Amino acid sequence: MKLKNSIVIVAAALLSLTSCLKDQTDVFETPSSQRMQDYLANVRSLLTDSSNKNGWVLSYYPGKDYATCYMGVVFEAQKVTAYGQDAPETGVTSSYKLTEDDGPVLSFDTYNSVLHYYATSDASHYQARGGDFEFEIKSVEKDRIVLRGKRSGNYCYLDKLSKSVPDFLKEAVAAEAALNIVSFTGEVTGGLVDGFLDGTSHTFSIGRKDADATEMVSARYMVTTFGEDENKKVGIHFNEPFTFQGVTFEDFVYEEDAENPTIGTLSGSGIAFTKVVPEGYVAYNQFVGTYKLKYANGSFDVTLVPYESGSSFKLKGFCDKFEPIITYNGARGYLSWIVQEVGSAGSNVIKLCPLDSDAGYLGWADGIGMNGRAVDNTAKNIVIEWEDNGLWGSYNATGWILWSFDASGSSAGQYSDWALASGKEYIFGPMTMTKIVE
Repeated sequence: MKLKNSIVIVAAALLSLTSCLKDQTDVFETPSSQRMQDYLANVRSLLTDSSNKNGWVLSYYPGKDYATCYMGVVFEAQKVTAYGQDAPETGVTSSYKLTEDDGPVLSFDTYNSVLHYYATSDASHYQARGGDFEFEIKSVEKDRIVLRGKRSGNYCYLDKLSKSVPDFLKEAVAAEAALNIVSFTGEVTGGLVDGFLDGTSHTFSIGRKDADATEMVSARYMVTTFGEDENKKVGIHFNEPFTFQGVTFEDFVYEEDAENPTIGTLSGSGIAFTKVVPEGYVAYNQFVGTYKLKYANGSFDVTLVPYESGSSFKLKGFCDKFEPIITYNGARGYLSWIVQEVGSAGSNVIKLCPLDSDAGYLGWADGIGMNGRAVDNTAKNIVIEWEDNGLWGSYNATGWILWSFDASGSSAGQYSDWALASGKEYIFGPMTMTKIVE
C-alpha cells in the first residue's frame, strides 16, 4: 500500500514538473537557435554600422610577458581590415565570422599579420605570445563590446572610435613614448607605498614601502591620453578597475617637469605618486645603437636593433648566420640575454648556450644566461656590463658557445660549422659593450 501511494505521489510530481517545463518553454516565441542567430546578426549590424565611419579600437591583452596594445579594426559584411601601432596607416584585410560555440563567438578565421601576431608561433616563440584570434562575446553595448580570448581567458575590448584609426594609433604611439615613468612612491590611506610600471608587459604593481615584488598587487593597463589638444596628457587606464587599501584605481595621469625629466607625478583617485628613477635605469630607446663588444680575447662591433618595440632587440653583427634576441626589462631598465635556438643543421637544432669561461662548462636549461646593466645611465656612451642572471646554480655565465641537439633534445656536441664574430664558435668572457657615439 505504501509503495502504491509513493508511485502516485511521484507520478503527480512528474506531471507537475512537465507542466512547469512546458510553461517555461512557452515564454520564448522563437527557438534558442534562432535567438542566437538574431543576436549574432545584431552584433554584425553594430560592427558594420555605416554611420560609424572610423571603425573600432581593439584594446588587446596578450600573454603576461607581452605589452597590451591597441589595434584599429574596420569591419565590413565579411571582411575586417586591421591596423597595428607599428604601422598605423597600413591595413591588413582578412575575413572574420560570428558563430556559436557554447555561446556567441567572434573569430578572425583567416590569417592576418596584425590580428594573429600574438597568437602565431615562430622560431623564437614556439608557444606564440599568449594571444587569441577567437573571442567569446561577453557583452554588447552601442559603443563597447567586451570579448574574452578562448585560449588565454584574457578580456579584450572593442570601443567605437571618434577619430580615424591612423590618427588614434599615432596618438597611442606618441603617448607610449611620453609615459616616461617606471617607479614611483607615495601614500595610500595613510600608508607609505612603492610601485612600478613594467613597460614590457604593461603591468602596474603597488605594495607597501620596500615590499618585495611578490607581495605587490598587480594589474594590466593600457597607455592612453586624457583631455584634448593643448590640454592633452598621457597616462594609463585599467579596463578592469582594482582596489588597493580601500582605494579603487582606474585612471592615472602622468605629468613631467618640463625642465627636469627626472621629476614627475602619477595622479589618480585623489592620490599623487612621485616619480622615482631606479639606479642604473636606461630607457628602451637609449639602448638602440652600435657598441664595441669586448670579451676576454678581443672585441668586435655589434648593433642593438629594435625587434619588438619596447620589449626586445636583435644583436646585429654577433654572427652572420643569426642575430641573438635580447629582451628589455621595462620595469628595471636592463637587458636580458638567455639561451636560445638560433638555427638548424639537418635534423639537429642549434642553440646559443651560456658558457662558464672559468669552469669550461656550458648549460642549456631554459632561462639561464646574462643580464646587461648600464654602469652609468647618464653617459651617452653607455657601458653595459654582462653578468650571470643567477639562474644557473653554482655556474656563472660569462661567455657563449654554439651547441647542437638532436631531435630528442639530447646534446649532439659543439657546433663548429658556424663562427661568431670572434672567429670561433664561442667567446670567453667577461663581456662588456660600450656604445659608440660619434
